[in-house]
Amino acid sequence: MAELQRKKEKVDKKKTSVDVLEDVLQEVTTDRPKPNKIVAPRIKQKSLSNALPYSQFHKSLSKVEQSITVKSERISLAELKPGTVHPNVKPILPGWVTKPWRWMIPEDPELKRQWLLTWGDFLLAFARVLNQHILDLQEVSLVYPFQNGVLHKKLSISQLKTISEYLIEQEKASWWDTDETRLRVYWKTLNSFAEEIFNYSFQNGFEMITLYDMVKMNQSWSSLPPKDLAVIMKLMVKSKKATWADSEQKTIEFVFF
Repeated sequence: MAELQRKKEKVDKKKTSVDVLEDVLQEVTTDRPKPNKIVAPRIKQKSLSNALPYSQFHKSLSKVEQSITVKSERISLAELKPGTVHPNVKPILPGWVTKPWRWMIPEDPELKRQWLLTWGDFLLAFARVLNQHILDLQEVSLVYPFQNGVLHKKLSISQLKTISEYLIEQEKASWWDTDETRLRVYWKTLNSFAEEIFNYSFQNGFEMITLYDMVKMNQSWSSLPPKDLAVIMKLMVKSKKATWADSEQKTIEFVFF
């Protein structure tokens, strides 16, 4: 019994030396005020850009096209009263609409070229904000600024045809009918539309798409002529972004990865 008592005292001594140190630490920390807990604020991360790295479809756009992004209101030119400005056109009206000489074709070749360039760029921007791909020249001639009631000036159909021919020479337009009364304008390249459709389909989980689907999507390309939508599908297949899903070439399956 005496031997056991000695062993127990030995163990108690060892414990005591450790316990003393713990007690000292406890006394020091007990008297010290506890620091406030710092919680890092949660930062809401911005979503990643929707754009995909497929720049090979992009072609250079005119300065007017690059600087304008306007949501189109569903108002046709035919619904507007003569001389009225369309709501979507107001933000893009250039300062020169107050200059009467802009409605006269200059005789000097260089000035005429500048005149055609100015009106041609504006006509493309005009079609773009209205999301129109085919312009009826008669309807265009009746709305502002082509018909400017303030200046009592108006571009004639003949002048609009001259501007149209200039755009055709620049490969930015083509006649839609044999009578040359309607103009197909290319304010965005078919390659750019192809990229937009590809990205849109990726973001929305569309693995396959038909011509009918593209029309029903209610996007900027939905009002494109069906033959142009067919060309866009061929462009995506040619660039290996899609493959044909049917023998009639009316449905494509995307190749996202």
